[in-house]
Amino acid sequence: MQYKNRLTLAAVLAASVSAANSTQSVPSSCSIKSDATASSQADLDSYSGCSTIVGDLVLTGDLASAALAGVEEIDGSLTIKNATQMTSFSADSLKKISETLTLNQLTVLDTASFGSLEEVDTISFVTLPAVSNIITKLTSAKQITIADTALESIAGFEDLDEIEVFNVNNNKGLASIDSKLKHVKTALEITFNGQSAEISFDELEWANNITLRDVSSASFAKLSNVNASLGFINNSLPSIDLSTLEKIGGSLSIVSNEELTELDFSNLTSVGGGFVIANNSKLATIDTFSELSTIGGALVVTGKFGDLEFPSLKSVKGGADIESTASNFSCDALNKLQQKGGIQGDSFVCKDGQTSTSVKLTATGTSDDDDSTATSDSGSAGSSTTSSSKSSGAAAHFNAPGSSVMGAVAAIAYALL
Repeated sequence: MQYKNRLTLAAVLAASVSAANSTQSVPSSCSIKSDATASSQADLDSYSGCSTIVGDLVLTGDLASAALAGVEEIDGSLTIKNATQMTSFSADSLKKISETLTLNQLTVLDTASFGSLEEVDTISFVTLPAVSNIITKLTSAKQITIADTALESIAGFEDLDEIEVFNVNNNKGLASIDSKLKHVKTALEITFNGQSAEISFDELEWANNITLRDVSSASFAKLSNVNASLGFINNSLPSIDLSTLEKIGGSLSIVSNEELTELDFSNLTSVGGGFVIANNSKLATIDTFSELSTIGGALVVTGKFGDLEFPSLKSVKGGADIESTASNFSCDALNKLQQKGGIQGDSFVCKDGQTSTSVKLTATGTSDDDDSTATSDSGSAGSSTTSSSKSSGAAAHFNAPGSSVMGAVAAIAYALL
């Protein structure tokens, strides 16, 4: 979870008038003292004649409901916290908050209405276990965090097309997010919400980081670029369709998605960091990476896959760990890629149900000069281990009917370094 609280608790008013650039003078009655706290409706009503108030407005206490009327702009922050009797709040004339809007520890708040709010630096809605509806008309915000609420859907941000951080976490009743965001500059994180959450970011064109956990479906109809890392971890979604995605600058992680049966990354050409697909127990076919040519970190694939194909893969700059218990899993194509120098990391491991190919590579990415072969029993099936420095290169294509995951945790950690 990422929270941002920039409450300065200071009243600052710089009034200067010039022909070219003027700032309207604000009466002293509309300036908030640094230690001021509003605890009654009368306190809020004292600002009803102010179109702009300067300073950080903090509301707390035993109010059952509250309204901030007439105020169109807060040059500072608005914080409502620990008002444990408050069921509703409205500030429907408010258009702009220059710093942070915080709703925190409002245990019976049902509705918060900011019907005209268009611009805010940061939103932090945290520990609102009864809230069912939040209304805004936001067109500009840098960071939004929504955590530990009773929201069933995330709305009120339909006109917001760019943001730095969008973080939605620990909202156990969340059923849907339908966002029109086009760009996420730092992080998009949807994590630890209800397992039935369906999310749609069909206008999203690029993001820096994307992390999804505990979602049942995800739609990214226009996503073409992820600058850093992309992760699908512990979700219940049956499919991941990122057919428009062309490049991932950092790591790709698809881990522990128990219902996942289908992937579409048909236009992905490069992954700048580690490539990890592991612990997806129903994923039987991985044949969608037809254009993937380079992986900038380690390659790790473990699980019950009947078909594993990388027809265009030429370069893996880290090591490789491909593991399956299936007896007809063939490591031949990957062996050829490694021997041609396509796998450049410190180690190469490829296992099926009966055999294991393991190569310790030198720092320059070539294998040891000596060949060795060792065979040992493993349960009811024989297991052989082969280290070799001889083979020819090719793109990778592997087949196996199903497997259990072996040693994935260590491999994933290595891949993402």
